[in-house]
Order: sequence, then structure tokens, then C-alpha cells
Amino acid sequence: MGGRSRTSWQILLLLLAIGGIVGGFIGDAIVKLWPQMNILGNAQSVGLPPFTMDLQVFTLTFGFMLHINIFTIIGFILAFLAFRKL
Repeated sequence: MGGRSRTSWQILLLLLAIGGIVGGFIGDAIVKLWPQMNILGNAQSVGLPPFTMDLQVFTLTFGFMLHINIFTIIGFILAFLAFRKL
């Protein structure tokens, strides 16, 4: 049972990532084709902006940003529904 739920979470995360990426690409393409649809393609950024720590020996850069628009959310929803059908 433990292996099954772990695999399920991995598949869900993979599907959500793919759904978000595809949704974002579709949103960008629609805005480029129809500029009047710009309201649907406006992305909101959420996350931790990148910052760098210089430790003399090496440099670390941390950060995570999620750019969400309506098509990204639709991609997440469709990916979740696809996961539920599995």
C-alpha cells in the first residue's frame, strides 16, 4: 500500500506540472494570436524571488516562482481530472 500511494503522488505531481506547462503555453499562444484576449493571459507571479549567497568558495542561488494565468489553472484542473480517471 505504501508504494502505491507514493507512486500515485508522483504521477499526480507529474501530471500537474505537465498540465500547468501546457496551459501556460496555450495561454501565451492565445494572447499572441488574439491580443484583445490579454486579460486571460495576464500572469500573476507567486513565490520566492531568486537570491544569491556568495560563500567565497561557492555561490548558492535559491528561488522558486510560479507564474499563473487562467490557462495554467485550467491545465491544473484538467490534469487533476485526468489523474482521477486513472
